[in-house]
Amino acid sequence: MSSSKNSGLRVKELEVAYKSGELALGRVDFTLPEHGIYTILGPSGSGKSTLLRAVSGLLPEYRGELLFNGQPLRGQDVLIGLVPQNYGLLPWKTVKANIRVAMKIANPKEQERRAREEQIDRWLTAMGIPELGERYPLSMSGGQQQRVAIARAFAIAPSILLLDEPFSALDVMTREALQQLFLEHWRANPTTALFVTHDVDEAILLGQKVIVLPSNKSEAPEMIDNEAVFGLDHAEKRASDAFFAQMKRIRKVMQEKW
Repeated sequence: MSSSKNSGLRVKELEVAYKSGELALGRVDFTLPEHGIYTILGPSGSGKSTLLRAVSGLLPEYRGELLFNGQPLRGQDVLIGLVPQNYGLLPWKTVKANIRVAMKIANPKEQERRAREEQIDRWLTAMGIPELGERYPLSMSGGQQQRVAIARAFAIAPSILLLDEPFSALDVMTREALQQLFLEHWRANPTTALFVTHDVDEAILLGQKVIVLPSNKSEAPEMIDNEAVFGLDHAEKRASDAFFAQMKRIRKVMQEKW
């Protein structure tokens, strides 16, 4: 059992370079506690998606270290869930089949079919889309597909959950509803989560800390503590003095770093 000091995801002096030598991601250094959630802001090209891809294992080459609970992330059997910008749903499979495939890959040991189907139904109900189980992704709206992608991510019960601007294509009301829904289910089913967004409001609403990546990759990212907002009831966050103070602070950092 790991000590609390080592608990969580340690991103240690991580750097990713293109073959040309130009940096895709400047040096990043932080520790995300186990069952914590940090949001990541940055301008286009700052390396937000690259950071998630490195953690997810999709990038074979990088400089620095990635540790989970004190041990190299690569050498461990750590289940990582990734919710990409384009939802990542298989268009030729129904909603239920998409979730079923992910669950089988995540847990190859034979799970009782009835238990798995009950779990799928539970997550679709939790996301407010129980009636969409037999539909195909391309017959649904972006908001519905996003709910499926999040249901799938939670259904596999990952140790690390990575979200790459998952709500960026949605209208304001759908986005706000899904932010709250996501946070409720993250609290009920804690996982170590990194959430990339380009939306300042979203970063403040969903992160215990906000990591602001600079446009200049030779500069260090800014780590901003956000517990004063994160600890509030979700419905009260936007109207709070702490939210406005944090908005002001982060915009100042963005003006300086972007």
